[in-house]
Amino acid sequence: MRIKIEMVTVVAILLGAITLAGVGVTDKFPQAARAESVGFDALAHAVFGGAAPAPQRQRSSPEQAQ
Repeated sequence: MRIKIEMVTVVAILLGAITLAGVGVTDKFPQAARAESVGFDALAHAVFGGAAPAPQRQRSSPEQAQ
């Protein structure tokens, strides 16, 4: 039984590594990240009842700080 569990674990790790490598090599990673952020934004709007998002802080450059 222990060998069976170890084999399943090894196969799962290999499958995950191959999938991660495939996503990293192709140009699908930025597309997936964008889709995930849009999905999370829609979920947040649904959970918080359409509350307005927090305003973005403006980043100042070091030249402006002087």
